Amino acid sequence: MASISFYVFWFGWTKIFFPPFFFILDGNFAMANALETQLNSTEQKFFELCQKVVAESGLELYDFSFNPASGLLQVFIVNNETGTAVIEDCIKVDHGFDPYMEEDWLPANLTLEVSSPGVYRNLVTLKHFESALNQSVSLFLKKRFEEIVGEEKCPKKFKGQKKIKVRLMTLEESGITVRFDKVNYTLPFESIKKANLDRD
Repeated sequence: MASISFYVFWFGWTKIFFPPFFFILDGNFAMANALETQLNSTEQKFFELCQKVVAESGLELYDFSFNPASGLLQVFIVNNETGTAVIEDCIKVDHGFDPYMEEDWLPANLTLEVSSPGVYRNLVTLKHFESALNQSVSLFLKKRFEEIVGEEKCPKKFKGQKKIKVRLMTLEESGITVRFDKVNYTLPFESIKKANLDRD
């Protein structure tokens, strides 16, 4: 079933609903990270609040992002039974934030957006990568591909590239094995800057 994203923006006491669209953001999830991320004190508070509200709604917090400049808090949720979220799930979580919106530490310009993680969802935690096994993923690397796997092993298409599309084959705590053109390559997590699902 296709993922449905539902967006709720807060302007004062007014909620404005926008149609679905998808985009990719840097992940900053605090639990069991595979990729290197670090939360500041405000982000940690938001993480704890998001985790609490989403859990109280009977759903799972997939990821979140907070932009202090714009005050935009994006909350990505999933239903464990379906692997995505529908409009009713997003409304439930949106309403779950109501009792907390007047807390003193929250920015005055806070805007809340609740959605499913989308088709091209970020992969940040080990659980995220596990859910993407045997699927196509896009990897944004810290170094050129041949610097990671070696010049002799690098396929011509990937020479000089820091962004690659491959199939995720296996997962370990230290890294992943990916496949391209019937050849497997092992990549440590420390070599990956960012990753997202990129379905065929």
